[in-house]
Amino acid sequence: MKVALVHYHLQPGGVTRVIENTVQAWKKNGLCPDQWVVLSGRPYAGGSLENVRVVEGLDYANALDSPDPKILRERMEEIARSALGGLPDLWHIHNHSLGKNPGLSGAVAELARSGARMLLQPHDFAEDGRPQNFCNLGGSTDLIYPIAPQIHYAVLNRRDQHFLQSTVGGLASPVHLLANAIAQPSDLRQSKPGNHLSEIPENLFLYPVRAVRRKNLGELALLAGTHPEFHFANSLGPTNPSFQPVYQSWIEFARENRLGLTFGLNEQTDATFAELVNHAQSIINVSVAEGFGLGFLEPWTFGKSLCGRNITEITADFSELGIKLDHLYKELWIEQKLLDLEDLKGAVSGMLTSTYAKYQRPIPADGLDRAMRSISTDKGVSFGRLNETMQKGAILKIISSKDALDWVRNQANLGVLDETKIKANQSAVAENFSLSAYGSKVYRIYEDILGAHQEDATFADGSLMLDQFLCPERINLLRD
Repeated sequence: MKVALVHYHLQPGGVTRVIENTVQAWKKNGLCPDQWVVLSGRPYAGGSLENVRVVEGLDYANALDSPDPKILRERMEEIARSALGGLPDLWHIHNHSLGKNPGLSGAVAELARSGARMLLQPHDFAEDGRPQNFCNLGGSTDLIYPIAPQIHYAVLNRRDQHFLQSTVGGLASPVHLLANAIAQPSDLRQSKPGNHLSEIPENLFLYPVRAVRRKNLGELALLAGTHPEFHFANSLGPTNPSFQPVYQSWIEFARENRLGLTFGLNEQTDATFAELVNHAQSIINVSVAEGFGLGFLEPWTFGKSLCGRNITEITADFSELGIKLDHLYKELWIEQKLLDLEDLKGAVSGMLTSTYAKYQRPIPADGLDRAMRSISTDKGVSFGRLNETMQKGAILKIISSKDALDWVRNQANLGVLDETKIKANQSAVAENFSLSAYGSKVYRIYEDILGAHQEDATFADGSLMLDQFLCPERINLLRD
């Protein structure tokens, strides 16, 4: 079995780590292809992958400077052939449909037409809050989801599996659930001498994320304002310059209102990330959108409790594998009287107009009503779907009202699980998300693809995928 793994680049980050884990898993369990090569648009600076080849034109590109798909396909085949001694038996291609290079999307379509056997592994979707990426695909949107028995897909969660199965037509092209591998404690625990943790509060609830908008920093501020017995912190500031003003405004808000809250804690100490996690009383999550949901799994590998917000469309699979998350809340509801509902309606209307325009789609006639009914219900208003200005106003009212404050506390149910429950989740993560288990799953999928009956490829209606992600009920004012 000869396999070519393909990605735009191999810079440090999520997909690169997945590819490194895949190869490491093969080495670890011995269940691996006879030969493999990794094709990238940029040179690889890491040390885990031995057989990497650079393909001109594979790197990120927009619609104006992306390569001709036929030429890119020929380059990929030529370099893979030189590395493997022949064409790959199977292509394993990551994020081909994300819109980071329409030339790759077209090259995949060319490979599909040629009868190539492929595993297409989208980690993220241009249809999911990435309108610029979607527009970048241009005319290739009708070609980004090829269908044939010898073309399979692998996705990170049940939501994406359901959406993609609905798009590609059931079992015409199987869609596998392939969650990422999770590093175990021996890989993560690090320590160094010194008392660099002495100034960090003992009652720390750590949110181990970089600050981006969907991480919902306002909810961290709300919990800090309603739980003065704890100290809350996120780990890193933003790298996106456009988010800096919002981030700085939260820092100032926390300071002005004397909240037990630190933003960018990792940048204010010489303690390692692992040391901060181990020092924390609990890990917390308040994110409103995730692709895989690493934050719901990794804390248990440290033997740490997790509290905060659940994203059930992402974590439903975890529960089936014995990872208990029912102590997390799905939403934090606040009373409608804490907001100007006309302002909220205007903001939602503006978001609908902007989002649908970016995707060049008309807003459904009942779109505003559907969005408002999902955000403002008989339970109250969903705090995690408000914009930053509304969140700040609501926080100030909540922390000055005992009844409102107590209601948030009761919903949040923050605390530390007992050791038995922590260990049970720790064991479930180790069993189901180990490198060995991941490598075996990938190899079994390869065998299924190679054993599949070969047919001429057709292409799914790409608009079906957009219809599922782009609906008024999914509108969130923290996702622009």
